[in-house]
Amino acid sequence: MLKLHYIEILLRSFPEALLIILGICIVSRKSINMKIYIFSSIIVAIIDFSVRMLPIYFGIHTFIAVTLIICIMVIIGIPIVKSIYGTLLMSLILSLSEYLNIAMLSLLNVNTNIGFTNPVIKSVFGIPSLIITGLFIIVIHYFIKREEKLKNIIS
Repeated sequence: MLKLHYIEILLRSFPEALLIILGICIVSRKSINMKIYIFSSIIVAIIDFSVRMLPIYFGIHTFIAVTLIICIMVIIGIPIVKSIYGTLLMSLILSLSEYLNIAMLSLLNVNTNIGFTNPVIKSVFGIPSLIITGLFIIVIHYFIKREEKLKNIIS
């Protein structure tokens, strides 16, 4: 079980959920209503936070969260195959972003053992990984739009 504080829902889980759902929608080439986007992001953030509080082995919470995110994406109208593909891609991007964030913090000689830090500092240390994830999503969006333009030109 991870020790999490409720402030982390606002500072970490909600922005991360916004990015995850945005990334899944971009990868699946599906647009959704802003109300549904915000509501589903809140639900994903609360579910992710709740799953991390469960007394289970580390890593299993990721599998449970990915499964629940796929279910939520199907509920809001994204086909299941695209939901699976988008969710797994976003999980990979989040993992890569976290790795890059820890690597950058280590290069700056910042103590990356954040298990005992207060939740605000822990969330602030996570902001660069959210920015990196956002940049990945922007790049993916650019390449998808570019591919669509090329298909329209060829057709």
